[in-house]
Amino acid sequence: MSTCPLCAQKAQKHMTLPHTEVMACTNRFCELMFAFPQLSGEELDAAYRQFYYPAADIESAPYENTPEEILRHTFAEATSVFGPLKGKSLLDFGCGVGGLCRIGREYGLITTGIEPDVFARQRAITTGELNVYASVDELRGANREARFDIITSWDVIEHLREPWKELEQLSRLLRPGGRLLLSTPNAGSLRARLEGQRWENMINPTHFYYFTQRSLRLALERAGISDITEWRFPIPYPGHSWIRRLIHRGLLNLHLQGQFLVLGR
Repeated sequence: MSTCPLCAQKAQKHMTLPHTEVMACTNRFCELMFAFPQLSGEELDAAYRQFYYPAADIESAPYENTPEEILRHTFAEATSVFGPLKGKSLLDFGCGVGGLCRIGREYGLITTGIEPDVFARQRAITTGELNVYASVDELRGANREARFDIITSWDVIEHLREPWKELEQLSRLLRPGGRLLLSTPNAGSLRARLEGQRWENMINPTHFYYFTQRSLRLALERAGISDITEWRFPIPYPGHSWIRRLIHRGLLNLHLQGQFLVLGR
């Protein structure tokens, strides 16, 4: 493929992975990197079973969900952006087995989930006391008037085939004044630059896109999302020593941290 799916400019081969090629847009205002070809639907389902939702024991999945400590810290920080959270409505797009929604309810949020994976969706419903839908269309079919104060998408857009289209759908579900909170790996991070094709987010076969600061902003703008700001605050990662936490603060200041956390309207 020689054309960037985001800006339609020329793309060229960037690196070879065991499961695909990584292409890079040559437009310096875009910089999108993307997998080509993407896994087929059948291959993707098998990859999710293997890496995220093993039927026998989900705790043994090679790729773990975001630790609860990080989610709690994020919700605690969120009051500085959203004000008191109690009573606000939250939609978690790509909710997995419902962990973020469960933590959100601890802070008084009224939560709903969207999760396309059948196994994860059923687990979220049965263990999380959560209304979970397979897609935006299914949610709107069940409640045409559904609108949310906060929509989260945590480590999801890199998995989507055309994320800007689904983000555009989500933006229509925001109430006036509502905010989108999005997280995704930073392909321009120090670790990504040092590890190259060994970077865990590059070799993950369920990842179709690898966003830099520029390509992430462009994808959000194409989805009709405005007032885009990068939300940066130190995260106390479990098991990190004070030295690693100091390094994390430095990387945040240089925009070289491992994860983007972005707010938009």
